[in-house]
Amino acid sequence: MFKKLMCTGLSLLMIVAVLTGCDDKKTDSKAESAGSSTAVEKIDIKEGATKDMIERSVLFEGDTSRLAEKINHALENKKDITKICFLGDSITQGSVTTSSNSQYVNRFRIWWEENVSYYVDVTNAGIGATDSYLGVHRVQTDVLDLQPDIIFIEFINDTDDDFFKASMDSLVRKCMSLENNPAVVLIEMTMDNGTSPQNVHSEIAKAYNVPVISYHDAIMPEIEAGTIDWKDISPDNIHPNDFGHGMLADMLTSFVGNIKDNIDSYDKQSKAFDADSPTGDKYAEARLADRNSDEVTVTDEGTFTDTASFQSFTQGWGTTTGGSATFEMEFQNLGILYLKTTDGESGTAKITVDGEEVMPVTADFPGGWGDYAKSDEIYRSDKKAKHKVTITIDGDKKNFQILSWMLS
Repeated sequence: MFKKLMCTGLSLLMIVAVLTGCDDKKTDSKAESAGSSTAVEKIDIKEGATKDMIERSVLFEGDTSRLAEKINHALENKKDITKICFLGDSITQGSVTTSSNSQYVNRFRIWWEENVSYYVDVTNAGIGATDSYLGVHRVQTDVLDLQPDIIFIEFINDTDDDFFKASMDSLVRKCMSLENNPAVVLIEMTMDNGTSPQNVHSEIAKAYNVPVISYHDAIMPEIEAGTIDWKDISPDNIHPNDFGHGMLADMLTSFVGNIKDNIDSYDKQSKAFDADSPTGDKYAEARLADRNSDEVTVTDEGTFTDTASFQSFTQGWGTTTGGSATFEMEFQNLGILYLKTTDGESGTAKITVDGEEVMPVTADFPGGWGDYAKSDEIYRSDKKAKHKVTITIDGDKKNFQILSWMLS
């Protein structure tokens, strides 16, 4: 479900997760700013993030005691393995970079090996076209079961609303509540027009005093000033290229490196997590449930006899002939993770919970950029109960792949 990197001696985007850099790096080249005759001094993107960018990137420093504690332990116990997990979407996964070592996750790993300890275990739990709603449902198996010391979270695919405020809330709470007191850091990215979920994410971060590193705040002022052209750091409207990943890595390693370089001045006594939830912790029990889960009883498999599989989701239910299937599950809220396809063959599912029809789900993605795993919340209630869920595929398009049910 993720790509794992060991060191032993080492989005559909819905609108559609580093090397120290301390010098202000600019070239002498001149360019005309848009709509102005005034010459603008361009930043040399090959040199990484400038000092001003790095300073702006610290949107919220938060409580650094957990991070300082983990760094200090690694410095004093060089052969103890530090476990670091990056949870996110296609940016964290490394989409559009030219090599694995160009990705910000691996740049951070390399920096840690060279500056903190060679003994580090880095897990890249980035999955393209995903958000914190799916993230909170998969975090237990993809991240928390590994007992990480440090967790970075990045989800540009969220939108600035209460739904993703709730999912990010429960996601951060799950991470902060581990018994080994892991450090949690949020990473906030941006689209080319400045769209970002960082406002709502920051509300959660400030509620829990979690650090926030903002690529958005570092980059967008330079884009607006004309000192950086978006096309030079991204081939599309969202994904950083090698240069963008390098800048993000600079921001992360500068933040962590400052703590490392001044470790004696930082509080290194982390505390158990006991903060109240600002949203009610709606997804406290979020988890995925597929064919391997004891929480799903298939009362009538019907035509869903195929084993649906896509990327890391390999134990779902699928049909190529339409028809229906019925499941029994216990939940308060229900979501579905299903496969969206561009082949024109996937249909629309009618879903009922205890006989009551809920929102339809369309798996067809005509003219889209590619197939991807889509997650939708389709049912919510005030209390947990056992429910009968029936899914039916009608119409000319017969294919439908349930990759997993999402229970909370």
